[in-house]
Amino acid sequence: MSALSALFSGLDRLGPGNAESVRWALGVAGTPKTARILDAGCGTGADLGVLNAAAANGQLVAIDREVSFVERARKRVPGIEVAVADMAHPPGAPFDLIWSAGAVYNLGVANALAGWRNCLTQQGCVAFSDLRARIENPPAEVIDFWASEGVDLQSTAVLEAEVIGAGYEILGMRWVGPAGWASYYGPLEVELDHFDADPDLAAALRAEIALWRTHGVTYGYRIIVARPVSAATREQVGV
Repeated sequence: MSALSALFSGLDRLGPGNAESVRWALGVAGTPKTARILDAGCGTGADLGVLNAAAANGQLVAIDREVSFVERARKRVPGIEVAVADMAHPPGAPFDLIWSAGAVYNLGVANALAGWRNCLTQQGCVAFSDLRARIENPPAEVIDFWASEGVDLQSTAVLEAEVIGAGYEILGMRWVGPAGWASYYGPLEVELDHFDADPDLAAALRAEIALWRTHGVTYGYRIIVARPVSAATREQVGV
């Protein structure tokens, strides 16, 4: 197990988010109690309880590529299907909702939405969160930090264009609020106080937390709920 996996496998949340944001997305998508839901990139299972309750008369499937995360997720919500799998090719389709909290960057928005189109039911939706700039010109410190992490921090306008360009209509958008960030960084800081397996990793994560405390109002995780449009509609709007 890598140092990164060892650090995060004991945490409830692997990125910013909270139950309230998940409930909002479920409501916008109109997800029925009988829904079949996929949590793509479930991590250690932070959102599984809310998703499972939403599909009380349906079924929840969760996948991640990290074995230790999957093992933790299985223990958190016994009885649901949690598997090691590639989110680009999720097993068990079709789904009424595909939820992905902060994991779409692994594939890229366009690639993820293109791949998931055929994994949805006729009225199925995708809901995901992705890191974006909240202002037109974020500080250079913010741009440079995320670039060093392999993230080209783009605007929400670019995100919306990516979703529409992939042949989806946007049903709703909102930011993950400060509480969602605190619920991630608070426990992570506590864990870092006892983490000595990789000093460079610890330093990078502490720098990320410090950046958020100083410049967190300039960037955030944007949640998008979207549904594929028909081929006929795509032709009409020129997508």
